[in-house]
Amino acid sequence: MISEADRRTLMALDDEHARAAYRAIVVDRILEEIADLALSPNDMAIRARVFAWLIANDRLELKFAFPEHLDEPGIFHEKFGIFDLEGGGRIAFTGSANETTGGHSRNYESIDVYCDWLLGEQDRVATKAEQFDETWAGEAAGLAVVTPSAKILDRLRQNADWPFVEPTPQEKSDEPAEVDPRWRHQDEAVAAFLENPAGILEMATGTGKTRTAIKILAHLVSEGAINCAIVTMEGTDLLEQWAGELDAWNLDGGPKWLIYRHFSRYHEMGDFLVDPGNTLIVVSRGQLARLLPRLPDRIKAKALIIHDEVHGLGTPSLVASLAGQHAAFGWRVGLSATPDRAYDAEGNDFINSELGPTLYRFPLERAISRGVLSEFDYQPLAYDLTDGDRERLRLVYAKKAARLREGRPMGNEELWTEIAKVYKTAEAKPEIFEEHLRVAPEILNRSIVFVETIEYGERILASIHRRTHRYRTYYADDDRDHLIAFARGDIDCLITCHRISQGIDIHSLNAVILFASARAKLETIQRIGRCLRIDPTNPGKRALVVDFVRPGGEADAIPNADQERNAWLMELATVRKGDHHGA
Repeated sequence: MISEADRRTLMALDDEHARAAYRAIVVDRILEEIADLALSPNDMAIRARVFAWLIANDRLELKFAFPEHLDEPGIFHEKFGIFDLEGGGRIAFTGSANETTGGHSRNYESIDVYCDWLLGEQDRVATKAEQFDETWAGEAAGLAVVTPSAKILDRLRQNADWPFVEPTPQEKSDEPAEVDPRWRHQDEAVAAFLENPAGILEMATGTGKTRTAIKILAHLVSEGAINCAIVTMEGTDLLEQWAGELDAWNLDGGPKWLIYRHFSRYHEMGDFLVDPGNTLIVVSRGQLARLLPRLPDRIKAKALIIHDEVHGLGTPSLVASLAGQHAAFGWRVGLSATPDRAYDAEGNDFINSELGPTLYRFPLERAISRGVLSEFDYQPLAYDLTDGDRERLRLVYAKKAARLREGRPMGNEELWTEIAKVYKTAEAKPEIFEEHLRVAPEILNRSIVFVETIEYGERILASIHRRTHRYRTYYADDDRDHLIAFARGDIDCLITCHRISQGIDIHSLNAVILFASARAKLETIQRIGRCLRIDPTNPGKRALVVDFVRPGGEADAIPNADQERNAWLMELATVRKGDHHGA
């Protein structure tokens, strides 16, 4: 089940030691993937890959039987088979069990097994073998047996990561590719970094931060400035996306470096540290405290470190464990839609001291006016607190007072978080959403609904289900196949919490529905950026942001968080392609 990328990497490596090391990594990855299949039986993507590989390698041959003995027959429900053993002997089986979790462990099933070396069972085995051969050959009465077409089998083989199949080369035009001027900000960002090789690139979600960073990486490699790189962030989805992009770059004109992974099921940090020359590692940020101190300064001096979603570097635990660890890097860059951490001066100072200042900005306004992101409509839905919500707020303040009496006072951040949760889970929002769906059910088409908690998400599922069955939730790792199905277009609506605020690229997304939003702009920028990506298949795309806004009271001295966000998004929704905005 070696991937095409891994196969090409092995072919490109000249050094036998490097090839042997990479083969060991590939074997580990294959076994890890098969292990994942056993541990995560609901992961349709992994099962599909194993299934396709079995067909591509002629380990599995399929035929389909259609009953035709009645005008309206049911399904072909026979379960029988034959095993021919290497040392001679034959086994036949028949029974009710399906090859499913239910068939193996939950259902009440029975199965009969016959062995032709046992006295009295030779005739039974022969009968079953004759029945199987007759059915397989399409000669059984009342059945039409169909073999899959060569076309569909070829398609399975092409998409099965089948080894030793060279992809058909595409004809290349002698004409140089025309550069789209809308994307010139990427080259501007690269130039700004090369002048100051330590700093942050602030670029709106969907404007190509990953591509910009890879351009920097490619330039430094071609100039011989680096022979090692570290790419780091949090979140398995984002790490997987980066690893895939880097594999593609590495093989398509890249340096053919070894690319290691250390996140989720991958554990390749040790291999990277043995010989980091001409290598790159994609690693979760939480593992940097184990990696960076073990990397000699002489290696760091000719290395690039890339921090995606760099605001995550400023957490208290990382401030404590990584102080001073970046200073020896010859090149260091942070990427973010907005690098500042709200209400965290210490975290912001740490990011600046480790990576440097902001070198380049390309905000949402410029991206929309230049046509890099799509225009959007903004639909605020007004809500107010119920008596139940007010009681929950009273309990928060009562908790604060009790903690103070106990000598364990609540910090401001803890207090603000608990108050904000009341507003984010306000009781009136689901009914207001239901009323809006009655007049505008189309907003669910290609939409992501962001809620604060799984329990709150359950309260809106009935409203969605009344309009479409093509929806799923995405809360935990077990639901990852739902995200993949959404990206493919198999489902239309995804309900989630925080998990896909970062790093997921779904161009066909039309709308985001914000039941919950933080006061800080970062989360909202990331979430609306999901649907502002331009769609090559829909040049006239116009996105939609649906938001819940609590009106201010007469006694309010300052606008509440909803009002601040409302004013900002209302203004942003007026930006049109071709406006100035520094474009």
